[in-house]
Amino acid sequence: MNTDHRRPPAPQLTGGRRRELTRNVRLLLQAGLQHLADDPALFAIQVSRRLPFSLRIGLGRALQQLSGRFPGLGSLGSLMAGRHDIAEALLDKADDADARALSRLSGEVAVLLDRPDLLSAATPATTRARAAWARGDLHRAVDILESSGAGGSRYARRLHSELQLLEPGFRMPTDRSPDPEERPEGPGGRPLRALHLLTNSLPHTQSGYSLRSHRILTALRESDVDSIALTRTGYPVMVGMLAARDEDVVDGIRYLRSLPAALPQTQSERLQHEIDVALRLVDEFRPDVLHATTNYLNALVAQTVARARGLPWVLEVRGLMEQTWVASHSTLEGRRSAEKSEKAALIAAREAELASDADAVVTLSRTMADELVARGVDDREITLVPNGVDDSLFEDGVDPATARTSVGLDRSAGVPEDAFLVGAASALVEYEGFDVLLRAVAVLTGDETVPWEMRDRVHVVLVGDGTARPGLVSLAEELGISDRVHLPGRVPRESARRWVEALDTVIVPRQDLAVSRLVTPQKPIEALALGRPLIVSDLPALREVLTTDQGTACARFVEPGSPADLARAISHALLDDGDAVAESAVGRTMARKRSWSEQVRRYRVVYEQILNSRGGGDADGQ
Repeated sequence: MNTDHRRPPAPQLTGGRRRELTRNVRLLLQAGLQHLADDPALFAIQVSRRLPFSLRIGLGRALQQLSGRFPGLGSLGSLMAGRHDIAEALLDKADDADARALSRLSGEVAVLLDRPDLLSAATPATTRARAAWARGDLHRAVDILESSGAGGSRYARRLHSELQLLEPGFRMPTDRSPDPEERPEGPGGRPLRALHLLTNSLPHTQSGYSLRSHRILTALRESDVDSIALTRTGYPVMVGMLAARDEDVVDGIRYLRSLPAALPQTQSERLQHEIDVALRLVDEFRPDVLHATTNYLNALVAQTVARARGLPWVLEVRGLMEQTWVASHSTLEGRRSAEKSEKAALIAAREAELASDADAVVTLSRTMADELVARGVDDREITLVPNGVDDSLFEDGVDPATARTSVGLDRSAGVPEDAFLVGAASALVEYEGFDVLLRAVAVLTGDETVPWEMRDRVHVVLVGDGTARPGLVSLAEELGISDRVHLPGRVPRESARRWVEALDTVIVPRQDLAVSRLVTPQKPIEALALGRPLIVSDLPALREVLTTDQGTACARFVEPGSPADLARAISHALLDDGDAVAESAVGRTMARKRSWSEQVRRYRVVYEQILNSRGGGDADGQ
C-alpha cells in the first residue's frame, strides 16, 4: 500500500511551451487594449460572450439598473442581455441630448444598435467615424478623422490600410518573382499536396465553415491528397484562446497558426505576416497548389504567395462577404443602407476580381455560381462542390428517445417524455430566423383548431451560441413560452449529431436576405442523412440543395419570415400526415449520394486540371 501522500510534482513547461504562452498573453493584452481604446462597447460585449450565459444575462441586467444615472452604461447592459428595444429606449429618453451625444459610451452603443440618428456633431470624432464605417461609408469615416485632426491616429491608419486592400488592382508586395527554373515540377510519384488558407478552424471554432473545411481535408487525405492548413494572423489567440499552440492536429489534420511576437497594427501588416509564414510553409511542405477559402483576405494571401513561388491557386467561395455584412445589421433601414453602401460595392468588386485572377474557382451551388458569373467570373473556371455529409452519419443512428436520454433532454431538463421537439443545431445569429420559430410556436400553442394535448407537446431546442441567443431568451419570456424553449449552448462536436437525432423535426427558418438566398447551409443535408424531417424557408439556395435531380422536394417549404405559415407546417408535422416521413426517406437517399468521399473527388480533378494546364505533372500524379 502506498503511504506517500505527497502531491505528485506539477508538470513542467518546456521552454518552447513557455515562450508560446508568453507570446499569447502579450498578443491578447495588446488586442484587448486596442479594442478597449477603439471600441469600448463592442469590447464589453465580446468579453461578455465568453462568460457563462446566465452570468452574461445577469451582468447585463445589473448594468441596466444603472440607467438612471448612466444611460450609456444602462443601454450597454440592456444590449448585453439581448434587449435591444430597452437599450434604444434608454438612449432615446436621455434628458440632455447634448450630454448624451457627448457620452462616448452612449455613442458606441448607438453604433452597435444600428442607430446613427442618435449621434450628433458633438459626438466624439472617433465614434462618428466608426458609425460611418459601420454604415459602409468608408471614405467618409476617414474624412471625419482627418477633419478632426485625428488623421494620423492608429485608428486612422487601420482604416487607410483596409481601404487600400479594397482598391481595384491592389496587390500585396512580395519578396521576389519566381525564377522559371525554380517552378514546381509536379508531384511525380508522390501524392498531390495542397496548402489551405483558412479564416478559422477546429478545434477552437465549431461552425459550418470550420466543419466543412475539416471534412474536406480529411476526405482529401483519403483521396491521396496531402494537405496542411494555415489560419489568419492572430487566430485563435485573438478570439480568447490563451493556451493556443503554434499547431493543432485534429483527426490527423495539421492546422498551423500565424502568431507573431507582437500584434500588427493594420490589416496589411497582419496579411504580410501571414504571407511570410505561408512562404516558409511552401518552402518546407512543397505544395503543388494553394487553396484559399472565403474571404478576399485569404485570397490576397494566396495570390501573393502564388506569384512569389510560381504556384497555381484555387479560390473557394463559400459566401459573399458583403452580403454577410449586410445581414449583420439589426434594422431593416440599416440593411437597406448597407446594401447600397460604398463598402458593399467595393467588397463585391474586389472578391470578383480575385476570383477572376485565381486559376480555378469552387463554390457551393448553381445559385452562387450564377451570382459569380453575373459579377464577371468566367463560368468555365467554376466547379460546384455542394455541402456533403460524413459517411459516419449513416451509421450508428439512434431513435429520438435514445438520443434524448443521451444528451439529457428529459424531465429533469423540463422536457416531457411525449414532447414533440422542433429546432436545430446552428449558429444563433439573426439571419437564421429563429425568432420566427419562437413566434410560430407561440402562434401554434394558441391555435384552438389543434387539440390542446397536441399543442402542449411542442418544445423548441436550439443548440449553439451566437449574437442572437440573449434576444431569443428575452423573446421567449415575452411570448410566455420560456418553459418550452431550451438553449443548451455549444455542445462538443462529437455529440452534435445526437442533439439533431433527438429532434422530431429540424427547422431552418432563414430570413429572406441576399445572403440566405445565395448561400446553402450544411446543416439541412446532415439532418437528411440522420433521417430527420425538415421544414425550411422557401429560398433559392435551400430549394436547390433540398430538391432531387428528379424535382422531388426533401423538405417542407414555408414562407420566410411568416410565423403563421411556419406554425401551420409544424402542426402538420405534429399531426403526422405522413408527408414528412416520405420526404425524409427521399432526403436520406439523396444525402447518401452527397457523401464527402464522393464530393471531394471534384477537388482533385480541379487540382490536376490546373497543374496540367501549367505543365506541372500528369493527371495520375505519376
